Amino acid sequence: MKSIVFTLLLISSISTMAQQKEKLPYSKVKQTNELVFISGQIGQDNRTGKLVDDSFEAEVNQVMKNIDQLLREQGLGFADLVNVTVYLKNMDNYPVTNKVYSSFFKEGFPARVCIAVADLPSKANIEIAAIALKKQYLTLENKEMVRQFLEVVRSGKHPDQAVKFMADTVLAHQMNAEEETAVKRTPQDYAAHIREFLALYGNFSFEITELIASDDKVYARWKQTGKHLGTIDGHPSTGKTLVEIASAVYRLEHGKIAEYWIQIDREGLGKQLEASR
Repeated sequence: MKSIVFTLLLISSISTMAQQKEKLPYSKVKQTNELVFISGQIGQDNRTGKLVDDSFEAEVNQVMKNIDQLLREQGLGFADLVNVTVYLKNMDNYPVTNKVYSSFFKEGFPARVCIAVADLPSKANIEIAAIALKKQYLTLENKEMVRQFLEVVRSGKHPDQAVKFMADTVLAHQMNAEEETAVKRTPQDYAAHIREFLALYGNFSFEITELIASDDKVYARWKQTGKHLGTIDGHPSTGKTLVEIASAVYRLEHGKIAEYWIQIDREGLGKQLEASR
């Protein structure tokens, strides 16, 4: 009889512990308008509920898999992480941590801190918490970055501020029907390019007529209205009004323009130049 009572008490105790674990006072994932916070993950296999203890490397791998699953559930990936905190019981495991951790990233890493601790839940040897930036917010951020670039730099107002919006080297694709070309430009090159526009068209007006963003790319269309003040395609200055319609797709990387594809209504501009003779 005592044995039966003990068994029932043991089962009851285990059941109570399981319920307590299920009701731990935290959320695995919490969101704001811009960010996704992932609570500390240990190397627990979600299928078995047990800590992976084959090796420390296997434990780290399971931690990263758990983070991967939570990111995927939010429609995100490791590329969307902006900050990571690693907790290690033994700093001798730091090199192995870096080896496994790095294998989950294709390019670029988020900001990170690693902290040595005395103990971790479930006797785990490592725990990792992370913060991700929502893709839709990043898309909006990219759109706003391109808007500012066009209004501040491409408009001719402040060409030298190109360095704030462009990567150190930008690949520029000129999508002309007769011949597509691609050139590499620095922000300084681009600033000089805009100053050339100012010499040819004067202090032109610049209107953004379309701006659409998707992931890391932003499409823009604009209307530029200026005066024919310099020789353009062999046509000497007439002082008459010239209108240019153009569009471009900008690809952003780490918050700056890294590449763009531009198309200009060359035929329309040519007809205006011919008519001004």
